Amino acid sequence: MPVNVWPCRLDQRHRMTPVHWIIQENQGDSTAVRRIVQALESDSHVPHLVWLNKNLDVPLIPDLPDDAPIVCHGQGFVTRAPHHPRLKAGLFFDPETFRWEAFRSGWGGAVLSSDGRVMALSAARDFLQNGATAFVRPDSDSKVFEGAVYDAFRLEAVTKQSAVPSATPVVVASPLNIEAEWRFFVVNREIVGCSEYRRWGRPSSEGSVPHMAIDFAADLALRWSPADVYCLDLAASGDRLGVVEANCFNASRFYSAVIERVLRAVNTYVLSRQ
Repeated sequence: MPVNVWPCRLDQRHRMTPVHWIIQENQGDSTAVRRIVQALESDSHVPHLVWLNKNLDVPLIPDLPDDAPIVCHGQGFVTRAPHHPRLKAGLFFDPETFRWEAFRSGWGGAVLSSDGRVMALSAARDFLQNGATAFVRPDSDSKVFEGAVYDAFRLEAVTKQSAVPSATPVVVASPLNIEAEWRFFVVNREIVGCSEYRRWGRPSSEGSVPHMAIDFAADLALRWSPADVYCLDLAASGDRLGVVEANCFNASRFYSAVIERVLRAVNTYVLSRQ
């Protein structure tokens, strides 16, 4: 499955510089954590495993050099790293660009739910009265509740359980039958890895990624990007191929993508900025 891998054009000084990765050990997928550590060590980079509790404190990392290039990986860093004087440099995330409304602005009609409207959660609840159903998700990348097809009763139950404020902006769109979904890893507007992650609503990471989807993802990455490093999720619905969303790389799962290739591209890019 060919993909465009971002080329490595570093001088000898950069090739000798290790990138330090601060990795959330308790991020759920222990197998992926081991694969990340092995891939980094095989390329002479340095992983640091940390355990993140529910509070916002990040444990001290005593063997992290003050001037080392860093990358954070783990969902817990998305909320913690922006407020941390050292770790924020290792986060590829801007909450203003990782919003559904920003995706539609950047990619236009390529967004799968192109008829979506952004409204307050309270307005979405009103819209779903009288037995209507719609696909509803947060506008932000906050994951305060899962994007899915809801009726008024279920949306009320899910958002109350998660204590989502009624003024929270959400996206309301027509339901779609999604056949397959694929994740693409983008570094400096180049596709450096990809994987299927769902088919007919069920987890599936072993299927091949069609060339049409790879070419489409490469075109979208050149049109607009929410960050220099991110994940782009595409899906097929009927005869349409479109953007589901973009995800923060620092918190994204790799599924069956070649981790070594993705991490090598990220490290090459991080070192190119030094």
